[in-house]
Amino acid sequence: MTKMFINMKIRRVYDDIKRNISKGCKASENPRVPVIILSGGVWAFNQVGKSLQDWFDMDPEVSADYVIEVNKKVRSDLIWCAGGCNNLVLRGLGAKTEFGEPGKAAEVLEPLIQSPSEVDRLSIDKMKQDPGILAMLECTKILKKKIGDETMLAVSQWGPLTLASLLLGTRKFMRSMVKDKEGIKYVMEFTQQLVYEYWKMFLDAGVSHVSQAEPVASGDMIGLKMFEEMALPGMIKTNEMIGDRPFSKMIHICGNTMPFLDLLPETGADMISMDWKVDFSVVREKLGGKMAFAGKMDPAAVMLLGDTKKVRDDCIDCIEKAQWEKGGFILMPGCDLPPRVPLENLETMVDTAYSYTQEI
Repeated sequence: MTKMFINMKIRRVYDDIKRNISKGCKASENPRVPVIILSGGVWAFNQVGKSLQDWFDMDPEVSADYVIEVNKKVRSDLIWCAGGCNNLVLRGLGAKTEFGEPGKAAEVLEPLIQSPSEVDRLSIDKMKQDPGILAMLECTKILKKKIGDETMLAVSQWGPLTLASLLLGTRKFMRSMVKDKEGIKYVMEFTQQLVYEYWKMFLDAGVSHVSQAEPVASGDMIGLKMFEEMALPGMIKTNEMIGDRPFSKMIHICGNTMPFLDLLPETGADMISMDWKVDFSVVREKLGGKMAFAGKMDPAAVMLLGDTKKVRDDCIDCIEKAQWEKGGFILMPGCDLPPRVPLENLETMVDTAYSYTQEI
């Protein structure tokens, strides 16, 4: 296979995905509903009784082959490199973290700094030497070599607001957002750079799609005014910093994002990933033609606890309320997968996306 042919194939695959996250996308231009598994690192390795730390410790060739084999089963249109590993940047800075138990999401066990000024002692260069990050980069390079001509690779990192919260601890952070806004903004200057540098490493390794996850920006945690003043500028800045280097950019916000719909296109992202609490009929009205949107399969009540009929019925409901025929929509779980989601439920979600256009 010549290099020119490989590059043409990559372009066709990427264009297929890009059409679905572009402002003017029309469903008629695509053969089926696009579908993505969000993150899924803990879920994938839990299938064989492995933890995230086990993933870091594996030979990168072995871990890359396992990621490939898992995706052959679930057939996501995009593979997340280092899925579920966002806290590695905090470990690299010196935070006490936990990655060691199979089926358990990574945790930050205690705040790394006690006041905004302490962020000055943190080193991004030190973060880049974390063994887990280095292992994930090697795995990404192998994935790029083995499947980069047929599958789009992506990476996610916490957004600047959420990283600041994890550095300071949630309780202190939430108080400081009211009482010391300038201090929080100072910390976020650092966390914006942190996201940027992490993304750059994975772009160098072969990913084409970047995402920032901002659960702290949920409408369940902050109001519209705080979102506009504290969360939105960080999202905008990181997307501006990385520029056009990624093929596409995404933001994921957990919980209720309905109060912020009008502001989301200002983030500079191509796509917003949304949780199960949103109303896709309203989302279509507010965001259609401005940015693509993805979601919103309930990761717990449907993907984890539902049977395959429940999964299929909810997928169809989600597709129809999103008005997929107008384009700019991707079917996706509303958040990261719980570790014990049955494989058959993921397969049903993807099968429904693949077959939907043949059924209507």
